[in-house]
Amino acid sequence: MPPTNPARRRIATWCVGGYCLTLAVGIAFALALAQAGNWLDGFAWEHDLLNAINALQLSPALDWMLLVLPWFGTSITLIPIIATAAIVLVRRGRSMLAVHLVVVQIGAFTMNPLLKAFFDRPRPGLWEMRGQFAWASYPSGHAIASVAVLFTMAIVLHRERGWRWPFGVATVLLVLTAYSRLYLGVHWPTDVIGGLMMGLVWLIVTLIAFRPDASATVRELDGP
Repeated sequence: MPPTNPARRRIATWCVGGYCLTLAVGIAFALALAQAGNWLDGFAWEHDLLNAINALQLSPALDWMLLVLPWFGTSITLIPIIATAAIVLVRRGRSMLAVHLVVVQIGAFTMNPLLKAFFDRPRPGLWEMRGQFAWASYPSGHAIASVAVLFTMAIVLHRERGWRWPFGVATVLLVLTAYSRLYLGVHWPTDVIGGLMMGLVWLIVTLIAFRPDASATVRELDGP
């Protein structure tokens, strides 16, 4: 691939700049929260909201669903799915589409531990935590991935197949996953909000970077 390909440079610029912008949004939100009070221990309204959610009596079936569904919004599950899709796309000559999916996944996966290590916000600990949780609390990696990766997949399937149902699936998974992180007691509400914001920014900038006309230009300049 020619290193002087201007369309490829533009894509790389958008991805690198968008990654930095997404991190900046997450950092700015956390710093604003820290200035507003003792965010390490959670704000009073976060305690009230989590306790109200914990007081709800859900059926065993709903409880099981909220325990299992978050696995569909985590990189543990999404990485092998994206990797498999990328391999299939490359074999079909759709390398730019494969790169799009991989870049979104790598970005969503790596920016989460970066901010967790930087801020090291403790988990709520208001009751026994359940489900998947590791490292620090902020931001919610599930929220980042659910917005950025799941909706990228939905948009790609709509462009390629004309399907609309993936948007419904992505929306349901996003809502239930975000709620489950609070229900399971593993995140403060502001962790989820911060993750949603970061996921949305990363989704938008990668969609701009890999918009269909840009990918077509890359293929034309690279040649057969």
